[in-house]
Amino acid sequence: MSASPALPYRADVDGLRAIAVLAVLAFHGFPAAAPGGFAGVDIFFVISGFLISGIILDGLARGTFSFADFYWRRVRRIFPALILVLAACLAAGWLLLLPDEYNQLGKHIVAAAAFLSNFAFWREAGYFDGAADLKPLLHLWSLGVEEQYYLVWPLALFLLRNRPRLMAGMIAAGGLASLALSVWLTQAAPVAAFYLPVTRFWELLAGSLLAWLAARGRLSARFADAKALAGLALIAAAFALLSAERDFPGWWALLPVGGAALLIAAGPRAWVNRRLLANRGMVYVGLISYPLYLWHWPLLSFARIVQGGEPPVAARIALLVAAIVLACLTYELIEKHIRRAQLPVVRRAAVPALAASMAALAVGGALALKNAMPAHSASIPFVREIAQASADWAYPGDRVIVGDSTHTVLFFGDSHMQHYWPRVAKLVDERARPVRTVIFKTTGGCAPVPGIERRGQHCSPFVEKGFALAQRPEVDIVVIAASWVGFLNRGDYYKVGDADETPLKLITPETEWVMQGFAESLQRLVAKGKRVVIVLSSPRGDAFDPKSLVRRDGMVVHVGMGLAPVPRMKLASVTWGIDSRLRRIAAATGASVLDPTDWLCGRDACPAADEQGRPLYKDDSHLRASYAREHFTAFDSYVYLPAPP
Repeated sequence: MSASPALPYRADVDGLRAIAVLAVLAFHGFPAAAPGGFAGVDIFFVISGFLISGIILDGLARGTFSFADFYWRRVRRIFPALILVLAACLAAGWLLLLPDEYNQLGKHIVAAAAFLSNFAFWREAGYFDGAADLKPLLHLWSLGVEEQYYLVWPLALFLLRNRPRLMAGMIAAGGLASLALSVWLTQAAPVAAFYLPVTRFWELLAGSLLAWLAARGRLSARFADAKALAGLALIAAAFALLSAERDFPGWWALLPVGGAALLIAAGPRAWVNRRLLANRGMVYVGLISYPLYLWHWPLLSFARIVQGGEPPVAARIALLVAAIVLACLTYELIEKHIRRAQLPVVRRAAVPALAASMAALAVGGALALKNAMPAHSASIPFVREIAQASADWAYPGDRVIVGDSTHTVLFFGDSHMQHYWPRVAKLVDERARPVRTVIFKTTGGCAPVPGIERRGQHCSPFVEKGFALAQRPEVDIVVIAASWVGFLNRGDYYKVGDADETPLKLITPETEWVMQGFAESLQRLVAKGKRVVIVLSSPRGDAFDPKSLVRRDGMVVHVGMGLAPVPRMKLASVTWGIDSRLRRIAAATGASVLDPTDWLCGRDACPAADEQGRPLYKDDSHLRASYAREHFTAFDSYVYLPAPP
């Protein structure tokens, strides 16, 4: 393969790294002020594709490329800072986290050590997934994507080393296919589109195509300033226009990717690149961008865990400054010495030592996942009970269990139907009496109300299928439950077919059609002879959440003495509006209502813990599976067949 000599160092590319990492820091520290800053990761992808492909193409052109040398260099580049950050997170988690949180951190450390973080976070994403800002290693998903690219890309270029035109076609075709998949999946399965490598590879391939052009001397210097200004404008547009509300990556990712590609293509002599990006301060930030990216998120995440919410602005500024200091120390004292070591013994020993250290961290993460408990677990009463309550959940999604008759009961709703499943399953399994066939049709976060959609959830197909099931002749009882209060307050529902996805202010005169459509759907079921039951709101509020007892004071964890009963009048003040509306709908359509508080509460108050002080709820509104299984008997009459006369 004929090509130009080694690509020269470009200070402006390090400056572009600085823009990318500073945008990410701004977004994570102050998301309201920098809503599109997350696109800095996409700029990183383009830069990585350009630099890594340039290294490989240069080695192939010189005849010096070696897979062993390539991956040897990758280990020396990636492992030192990553090992340090993972070890720090494991130690901080041992001091600060509850058992279930520490177990999750252990899983994330194992995934990070194997460079599979993107797959780990994709698999655990869901309605009950913990808040993103409480996962100290969430940001490593992007590192997983890059390393997975490095696994396949050197081999692909090596196989086509003597066919440069075919190589260019492969890069272009692969990039277009990846982009098309990204656009499609962003609509069909947005979480998968965000995390999967195949939907992100086109961003790295954009940089790879630039490297191929540069290696063959085809990056024209013409219109350099125009390209650089256009690239800067596209990146600025990405930071200004993107937000968490956008469907991303998809088409929107073309803004940061196109901007980064144009800035690289403009070359080092473009005025923007020479004056702004190649500035010594920007270059140094670019040089420390990797450890800075690694450090900043764990600091912010652990601070949010300790604070129990968003830290004050001054604290977030201090944390980002601390991240910069740690990044400088990591770069100057560790990275530079390992990467530039001249002594042969050090160079030979570095990679085995780094690999052994990463393996040891993976073992530590596995222990945290399976067995090891944080420092305070044994010494503070009630910690284990809180952890057990948080993990005490068993939901079926969709399930059909054939009973002793063709008569069928359909349980339909969101997670506030799911938390009753353990009781239904117990009755069907034990069959102390003949039972109906049971259909559970549930999806967390989707209210069983027709005509509306929830952003990113694809609820409307689920709702349509649920009401279609209810129409079946063998279904004689339809039980519908939802987090009715949450449904009203979410603010991310919109009308089916609304291209702009304008949020609905539910249950206002302008959106009266929502509840009217729900009532009409119930009316049709009743007209077919179905027994329709609307399950009203279950007890909810922070007073039921076991983790509301936890207080973290610096490096010390405190746990309160127990959960107090909640007055029913206090609960009614939250649920009365929607529950009253549901009662009126039931009366108008011929449906009946079931109030869970009649079964879960006493006359005056609702218990949040049992006589031994053990929590009855897994969070602020969902029953523990073990408690529902043994104590929530309200559904028994729907599952059991009536006794013969």
